Amino acid sequence: MWYWIFRAILLIILKIFFRLRVEGIENLPQKSNFIVVSNHVSFLDPLAVGTAIPRKIYWLAFRGIYKLSWIKWFLKMTETFPTSGSSNKAIHLLENNNNNIGLFPEGTRSPDGKLREFRRGAALLALKTGRPIIPCAVLGTYKALPIKAKLPRLTPIKVKIGKPIYLLKQFDDVIDDIHLQEGIFKIRNSIKEMLDAG
Repeated sequence: MWYWIFRAILLIILKIFFRLRVEGIENLPQKSNFIVVSNHVSFLDPLAVGTAIPRKIYWLAFRGIYKLSWIKWFLKMTETFPTSGSSNKAIHLLENNNNNIGLFPEGTRSPDGKLREFRRGAALLALKTGRPIIPCAVLGTYKALPIKAKLPRLTPIKVKIGKPIYLLKQFDDVIDDIHLQEGIFKIRNSIKEMLDAG
């Protein structure tokens, strides 16, 4: 319940103050749950992506962020969980409860706004569950609230939702590095293309 209350409030705030625009909503699968991935440059990114996608997302957040008391309560209310040791829980949510998972493959916010190298988590989840990856590109949040900023600037934000990426489900306990690297490349390249297009 709280997720939808917060989403409704954020939708109003982002539309009014940041003129939020969403492109590619038609790319969301209608008959399958999915794994949302996005570039990460600002604390505003999960808020923007979560507001743009009209489906509940269980976000995986960097464990260190839970030390920030002012945001810890929000993470708890929206059922966000830390990345450390979260793989089995994420797989369970994807396979057994038909839920959607969201994460940032770069791990942490980019300090200069440029796309960093991706970690293996998103590709691993897709390969183990067979669920599609939904790549998202968030533009404008770096100008609105970069890492060292204390207050946001009221600049436009846009979320681009790309076409689903399907990675062939692997049934082995240990995923081959070749499959992982191929998956990581496809995911990162899709987001990079959307960012480059602006």
